[in-house]
Amino acid sequence: MRRVAIAALAVPVIALTYLPILLRRSIVARGILVIGIASVVGLGASGFTRPTATVATPPSEPVPLTSAAFTTDLRAGQEPDAPVSIAFSTPMDVGSVRAHLSIDPPVPVALSWDEAGTTLTVAPTGAWNTARFHTITIDAGALALTGRPLSSPIRAAFLTRAATAATITPTRVVGDEVTADTAFDIVFDRPVDAASLANALLSQPAIEGTLERVGRRSGERWRFVPTSPLALDTTYTLGLSTVVRDVDGAGLAGPATISVRTAAPPRVVRFRPVDGATAVAWSQVVSVRFTESMDPTTTAAAFSVMAGGTAVSGSTSFAENGTVLVFDPAANFGYGQKVEVIVGAGATSTAGVPLAAEIRGSFTTAPRPAPRTVSIPTGGGSIGTSSWAAVEVYYTNLMNCTRTGGWVTSGGDCSSSGGRNVAPLVLDAGLTANVARPYARRLAEGNLCSHFIGGNPGDRLRAAGYTGYNWAENIGCRSGDAYAAVLASHLFFQSEQSYNGGHYVNLMNAAYTRVGVGVWVSSGRVRLVIDFIGS
Repeated sequence: MRRVAIAALAVPVIALTYLPILLRRSIVARGILVIGIASVVGLGASGFTRPTATVATPPSEPVPLTSAAFTTDLRAGQEPDAPVSIAFSTPMDVGSVRAHLSIDPPVPVALSWDEAGTTLTVAPTGAWNTARFHTITIDAGALALTGRPLSSPIRAAFLTRAATAATITPTRVVGDEVTADTAFDIVFDRPVDAASLANALLSQPAIEGTLERVGRRSGERWRFVPTSPLALDTTYTLGLSTVVRDVDGAGLAGPATISVRTAAPPRVVRFRPVDGATAVAWSQVVSVRFTESMDPTTTAAAFSVMAGGTAVSGSTSFAENGTVLVFDPAANFGYGQKVEVIVGAGATSTAGVPLAAEIRGSFTTAPRPAPRTVSIPTGGGSIGTSSWAAVEVYYTNLMNCTRTGGWVTSGGDCSSSGGRNVAPLVLDAGLTANVARPYARRLAEGNLCSHFIGGNPGDRLRAAGYTGYNWAENIGCRSGDAYAAVLASHLFFQSEQSYNGGHYVNLMNAAYTRVGVGVWVSSGRVRLVIDFIGS
């Protein structure tokens, strides 16, 4: 408005200045002057109105995707090799997007675009980390082809699935050991890349073998078969190296390792009778104890007994969880015979491991005993007639040798007799005839060996009129010659001295003063019954 006012005031001044001149000019000159003055006046008057503004039309392309227009891509259980796509609303500058892109945790990736330049695909060059949360971020400032920047960062987020798990297990296990011919199963919870598995199984010590797929269920099973049996009594460690990949390119969840020990060869702990024993009863049952449970078939086939160079027939059985082989000869070995017990190398443990070598043991049976004349205290009258009454007297003599401080030898002699302040046992005719001998007969004829046939010893004593409560009973169950059998039983009772076994305690107990001894033989079976009572 200020300029308008100035222009209006200038009009009279201009007119007064140039009017005389205009009047002296020619018509043409006067016309030109009028036009000039009008132009000056027009310029001044133009200040009375605002000029028209310049209008710029923005480009028709939209700006790059903003956070307000972008929906974050959240995924769970993403496969480790799966690519992730990000869509923009306008073609993007590839270099600018790459410069503004970051991945957490860092993973090498390859970027690719569709033909329109609006969809970016991000793919791992190997695999995403398994069981991890990943974010792909494109920071603000990434440019579109129009030059317009991304106004705020955008992100794609996803959780990858768990890594493939693997286990290694031996195929042949016995207890806490494996057999020498075991293979190893490798089980994955999803399919794996066969090429990566080819040389991935490592072992210490090294094992040569072949690897083959044996089945697929929810995952995959492979089997490693050693080319030759493993070394015995050796610890092996097997494991999978980190080169193993599943079919999606992901590694294993963690190391898969196993340590196993192969079974040792079984050994013979002892023979019974012990190797080198002499004066063994000719009816002795033979046993062999091993360090571990044995296979009954192969061990029985590899076992043999020779007496005087002749094979002895009999039956074999196994006891104590297969660790003891028991041989019961079909006939007596005979007096003064050298008996060899042989376990061949073909005997195998239940783990299938054979003996390292053949094992042998031997013993010698006792010579035929000479007739004996014994004199021992008796009470209660005659002990009665019996085919084995002399054996009953003989056995009582053996007991009194040990009881009074002596020691009965394997030949039946009493060495170092005396020295213990205790009276010898009195052989009681009534106890013998009415309690011990009838019970010995019942056991022999019935092929039995127990204190409790038809009741207990106390029941039998009371039935015969012995009503006291101070009593005990020993029994012996063998076969063959009666003298040799009762001697073998006594040697066994006497051997309990080292640990105070029950038989030894009974015969040494000073509280017992009288004894009934019964011996009966039936079909080669010898039964010895000793009933002790106090005064």
